[in-house]
Amino acid sequence: MSNKKYKRVFILIGVLILLVGLVYIINILKENNNSDKNNIIYQEKNANIFENIDNISSWVVYWDLNIDKEINALNNKLSSISYFAVNFNQNNNLVIPEKLKEYYDKTKSNNYEKYITIVNDIVNDDGTSLLKDKDILNSLLNDKLSREKHIDEIIDLAKKYEFDGIEIDYEQIKDDLYLWENFILFINELYNQALDNNLKLRVILEPNAPIDRLNFMEGPTYVMMCYNLHGGFSEPGEKSNQDFIEELIDKMKDVPGEKVFAIATGGFDWQDNGNTKSVSEIEAKQILLENNIEAKRDDKSKYLYFSYTDKENIKHEVWYADQTTLEYLSNVIVEAGHEVSLWRLGGNLFNK
Repeated sequence: MSNKKYKRVFILIGVLILLVGLVYIINILKENNNSDKNNIIYQEKNANIFENIDNISSWVVYWDLNIDKEINALNNKLSSISYFAVNFNQNNNLVIPEKLKEYYDKTKSNNYEKYITIVNDIVNDDGTSLLKDKDILNSLLNDKLSREKHIDEIIDLAKKYEFDGIEIDYEQIKDDLYLWENFILFINELYNQALDNNLKLRVILEPNAPIDRLNFMEGPTYVMMCYNLHGGFSEPGEKSNQDFIEELIDKMKDVPGEKVFAIATGGFDWQDNGNTKSVSEIEAKQILLENNIEAKRDDKSKYLYFSYTDKENIKHEVWYADQTTLEYLSNVIVEAGHEVSLWRLGGNLFNK
């Protein structure tokens, strides 16, 4: 082969190497660009979640603590977290579930206020339980001495673990006005003790509370539960909607001080055999996937719903909330001039 031919071959090989290198560089740049775009999109989604809300409070529950992604998605919008929940043992003493205690220790330095929630549930040594028990409330709140003892235990617990505040979630009082009177005395006395110990106080109220017949003091933050419009006690349907929330906002107008309105994640699965169970958004999405079906969105409430028949030939109807639902309901509350609480973290697909 002549020298000229050698030169041509070498030049051709050199050009091919340059072309291959150029293609490789272009692909690397494209990948980096796509990665940057994906990061930007994710950041924009994070920035836009609940975009009309500056502050949102929420709950973490001891039985569902795989919530890091949800905490990160809410980012700096989280003003407070309530750790749910302290219950009573069979001797009427307060007990923090071990898993909740461990999670609190892990998140103690996070940049939001931390409340410890007290509920009127009794968990016995044998594992049996009584949920939302009125009898224990009658026992603890019936006279000043009993209330003082209960308040001292609550304050001591909050101070021991260095919580920022206390949240009282005593439910199923319904229309028992005598118990309500003792409950309000308890709240007033607890608030004064909390104030003396640099602790804040939140009080949870159910939709059926006879607000117009009660005299709440100014000072605590009162949180109205704007959910369970439908549930195991009813036909299938949404947990909440705009009309329901606006009725509760109006109902709370004469309650003094700061008022917060809570909406709920997830939903329910009604079975035609009479059983009903709660479902998270993730669980609902899994059912859709397994049955190869799609959910529809209710125009009024923005809840998603679908029906399916399981392997045992039992018919189901599911209603649940996703991010779109929660943002819609939140806007109703924010536009009325109030803050939003989110029951609860766990099982949600924020930014999906």
